[in-house]
Amino acid sequence: MRLLGSALIRGLVALVLAVLVLALALPAAAQTEESRRTDLSAGIAAARAEAARLQGDFKGLLGVRDRIEGLIADAKALRQDSEAARARLQGQLAEIGRAVVPEAASAEKRQAEAELAQAETRLRQDGQNLRAAEELWKSVTEMRRSLFARRLLAPGLSPLSPAFWGELLDRALPQVDEKLAELGARGAENGLDDEELLGVAVMLVLAFILYGISRSAGWRLTRRWRRFCERAGIGPRRAAAVHAVIDLGVTVAPVPVAIALLILLNEDMDLAPGSVDSLAVRVLAAAAGVLLGTGILRAMVAPRDPAVRLLAVGDAAARTIHRTGTAMLLVYALNLVFAEFAVMARFQVAISEAATILAVLACCGLLAGALVRLAHGEPPGEDAAAAMPAAAPVGFLGALAPLAWAVTAAAGASVLVGLTALGGFLIGRLIVTGILVALGWIVLICVDALSVGAEDVARSPRLARFCRTFSIRPETLALASIVTSGLLHALVVGAMVFVVIGPWNLAYGELNPFQDAFLGTTIVDLRGWLGAAGLALLTFGAGVLATRLATGWLDRRFLPHTRLDAGARYSVITVVGYGGLALTVIVALGQLGVNPQSLTVIAGALSVGIGFGLQSIVSNFVSGLIVLAERPVRVGDLVTVKGEEGRVKKISVRSTLIATGDRTDLVVPNTDLITSIVRNKTLTDDTQRLRVPLILDKETDIEVLHEILIKVAERHPNVAENPAPTALLMRIGEHGLEYEVRCFLVDLAASDTTRSELNSVWLTLFRRAGIRLGGPPAA
Repeated sequence: MRLLGSALIRGLVALVLAVLVLALALPAAAQTEESRRTDLSAGIAAARAEAARLQGDFKGLLGVRDRIEGLIADAKALRQDSEAARARLQGQLAEIGRAVVPEAASAEKRQAEAELAQAETRLRQDGQNLRAAEELWKSVTEMRRSLFARRLLAPGLSPLSPAFWGELLDRALPQVDEKLAELGARGAENGLDDEELLGVAVMLVLAFILYGISRSAGWRLTRRWRRFCERAGIGPRRAAAVHAVIDLGVTVAPVPVAIALLILLNEDMDLAPGSVDSLAVRVLAAAAGVLLGTGILRAMVAPRDPAVRLLAVGDAAARTIHRTGTAMLLVYALNLVFAEFAVMARFQVAISEAATILAVLACCGLLAGALVRLAHGEPPGEDAAAAMPAAAPVGFLGALAPLAWAVTAAAGASVLVGLTALGGFLIGRLIVTGILVALGWIVLICVDALSVGAEDVARSPRLARFCRTFSIRPETLALASIVTSGLLHALVVGAMVFVVIGPWNLAYGELNPFQDAFLGTTIVDLRGWLGAAGLALLTFGAGVLATRLATGWLDRRFLPHTRLDAGARYSVITVVGYGGLALTVIVALGQLGVNPQSLTVIAGALSVGIGFGLQSIVSNFVSGLIVLAERPVRVGDLVTVKGEEGRVKKISVRSTLIATGDRTDLVVPNTDLITSIVRNKTLTDDTQRLRVPLILDKETDIEVLHEILIKVAERHPNVAENPAPTALLMRIGEHGLEYEVRCFLVDLAASDTTRSELNSVWLTLFRRAGIRLGGPPAA
């Protein structure tokens, strides 16, 4: 009892302390929430004022929008806390209402009602702050879109008009000397002395030296890699993939070193537009872009070495792709550097527009010439293809050629009619997209080449030792490698699509394409632009494409390496295909506002009609699902259905296609496969017994006959060794000895051909041995 009393006292003391701590913490928590609401309202007001001040600053509005996203997250968190508090108080009021003595709970009820009213007020305030933040986010996003559209579609003077040349020759060019003198004076005032210029020159010299060292090291690394591949027996595709990675890596390696040198030479960098530091960064960015682009093109087409070429094109086409891409990159990079220099020198706008027009027209001319040469070039012959063992087919280039022609024509026409910004944007997007697609192509080839197969495990002692160490089957390791390769494929393709479509503001110097993808476009915006029907159609097309890619990967890459037979693989592919199509339809209908649950109501309303009019279709559909699940009939099986024999060619959810021996296709409803008797000759065993009857003369030597029959059957390639063929004397008839040769076939489809070949050889040997055939005497 004494122990129980002391335990109760300690429990009461702990409870009192907990109540005191909670009582002290609640006002502090409330104060904290109130301060958060105050800070949130102040932040929204500050962001609104800053957005109004930065209406013409494209990149500044992006920073404001990022701040607003943080405010939206805070507003959602506060609203969730308020909703939780309101739910707690409502539950407390419900408990008070169920009290046995209402009079004793009236004071507590009034207090809870007052607290609930305060919670409702806070919830409304949080909702207002959230709506204000979201509306401000939409307003800033719309500002940036409008600014982007105005800059992109800003009309200017056409180079075909005399006014453009008058503006350029009479006003802009005569002021170049004056502007350069002013630039020199400003540099002297800002402390740009000879030492800083010498530092920049030293940095450039060091960058070129680093590039030369890197290229020399890369050349040596690739030579050593080739020798290692020859000694280790590495396949040409894998060797070419690693060679491309090495070549690309040593090309881009000097870029971060040069940037680090620039930062060390100038710690207090001023990246404002028109500054010397901004020009230096633009020069480095342009050089990095040119190095990266040329490295990607060289790694892909290998103009001087067909053995490591990743694209199945001839030498002339490879040189055309590499030279044209390099020239376009140089022209585009020089234009970007000159545009920054023109801002720093405060040249007239006509000079920058003239430089952009020349750059766009030069790129259009280079690309058009390359497309013409590639279209009229000879495809690589057999000898050239043999010299490119790692090259992948280039069927997609033919599909991209019309798109390249369209963009080229649009860019050239834009600058000629005065839309200079639009022309520069189109040609820049074309160059960036082409480089990114080439980089994605290289990455995908490397992923494919570096994946491990069961045969690689058998050839590699290290992989075999790895499998033995961790008790992993080589087939399991191969499957894991294939799955990993598929996931990497999906990741790379998704990233490439996102980067190609997303970085619209790259034209204005934003280097992070993921920061402002699609200019803040959401699904709601797409629905407003395309309409519900257009968005549903887009969703359906994307779903069908994804389903086809998934089933194709399963069919070509994954399922052939499993233990499933052809019929099981076909069932899996069919189920995945129909499942993906059903999911796509449901999601597309959801974009139209159709609730998936309402489909059950519609199906119930149509049940009577289905029962009468669509009974056979539904029956065949369900039968098809049963056939795919139970697999009594598989693709490739030799079956007999209602007197028709043939090999199963395709199983769909409504019918099954059977190819008969006379080269006709028989369409059998799936209901017949479930309700009728089906003879499947290859369900459990692909081998089937062949019976060949013979009638021989009664005077035939039995031992010689048996030797001929058995040896000929054993030597035939389509006759199975186990069970061995047998020759049985079935009957001594009136017209001779009735024999029957029985053997099991490897390929049942060639049974008639096997019978004919056996009879032909037997007949020849019978004549040589003097064995005569039996039969009724001639009339």
